[in-house]
Amino acid sequence: MDINRELIRFKYKEGDKIKLKKDKYFNNRGKTSKLLDISCSKCDNKILVYQKDGKGHLHRCYIDRICDPYIYSELQYNPNIRDKKDLPILICSVCKESIGYPMVYKKENRLAYYLIYGKWSSKNSCLVGI
Repeated sequence: MDINRELIRFKYKEGDKIKLKKDKYFNNRGKTSKLLDISCSKCDNKILVYQKDGKGHLHRCYIDRICDPYIYSELQYNPNIRDKKDLPILICSVCKESIGYPMVYKKENRLAYYLIYGKWSSKNSCLVGI
């Protein structure tokens, strides 16, 4: 799958409220969530907004927890994406640095991006989770 990275636009603005997903994965991870802005560590470009469930460090981003931009958040609903080979590599739209690679988390059989250590940074999002 090829994504036109020039069309990446964020739908939500600072202070907007996003409804957090509260499903079995949320419940299994202690019923805590926060929104994170994931950015490229090379050029500081914001790549995506992610709902992190539970405690601990971020190692992978499940595609069903990506909130924004639309081009990544809608991957979970695409019927053509059934395996990791169907997902595009997570790349910074500005400097073209590879941030993450597609994977399947075997314990839960969920599609995700494995984040490459040192290529990204995260901070609490300016969006509000409800």
